[in-house]
Amino acid sequence: MRTNLLESRRRASVIPSKQGEIYDLLVQRLVSARYAFGERILVRELAAEFGVSRQPIMTALNWLAADGFVRIVPQVGCQVISPNRNAIADFFLMFQRMEGLLAELAAARRTDQQLADLRELQRQIVSMANDQEALREHYAELNRKFHQTVAAMADSALVEEKQSANFNMSDFFINHAIGFDTLGAGVAQEHEPIIDAIARREPSGARRAAEEHIASVAAAVLAMTERRSIKLA
Repeated sequence: MRTNLLESRRRASVIPSKQGEIYDLLVQRLVSARYAFGERILVRELAAEFGVSRQPIMTALNWLAADGFVRIVPQVGCQVISPNRNAIADFFLMFQRMEGLLAELAAARRTDQQLADLRELQRQIVSMANDQEALREHYAELNRKFHQTVAAMADSALVEEKQSANFNMSDFFINHAIGFDTLGAGVAQEHEPIIDAIARREPSGARRAAEEHIASVAAAVLAMTERRSIKLA
C-alpha cells in the first residue's frame, strides 16, 4: 500500500529527514490497517525499532495526530483513533463534496491528453475486475492515480492539495472496514459516468457523478463496519 507521497514529501520538507521517514512509514502502517482502531502505539518500541531517541518518534506521532490518525494522551501515550459511525460518515461527506468540486472544475478545464490518460487508467482498473490478487495489490494505487488525474485536470493547486491530504484517511477507513480487493470490484464502473461528463465538458454532471461515486464508497465502508460489528468508541 502506497501512502500519499505528496503529503509525505510536504511533511518531510519541514522536518528532519529521519522524522519524515518515520512519519511516512507509520502512515503506511496506518493506511494498510497494520495498526487497528484503538491500538496503542508504543514510543519505546518504535525508538528501538528505528534506533533513535524518543524525540523524532514523538515529532512523527504529533504530525499523525495533526492529520487525525492518532491521539496523544498525556500520561497515557499514543493511540490510533477509534472513530464512531458519524465520524466516518462526516469524513466521507466532506471528501465527496471536495471530489465533486474537483470533477466540476476538471470538466471545464481538462485537456485532451489528460482525458486520454484518465481513460487509460480506467482501462487498467477495469481489467482487474475479476482478479482478486491484482485488486488487492494494485487497485488502491491505480484508483488514487485516477483521482489525482481528475484533480490535475481541475488546475486548482489549493483545492488539489487539500483533497490530496484526505486520500490517506479515506484509504485508512476503507482498509479497516472492507479492503480494496472487495471494494474495487464493485465501484470501479462508477468511474465511467465521471469520465463521460468530463469528456462532454459538463461540470454539473461531473460533480454529480463524482459525489455519487464517493457516496457509494462511503456506504460500502459503513455497511461493512456495521456488519462486522466493529466496536467504535
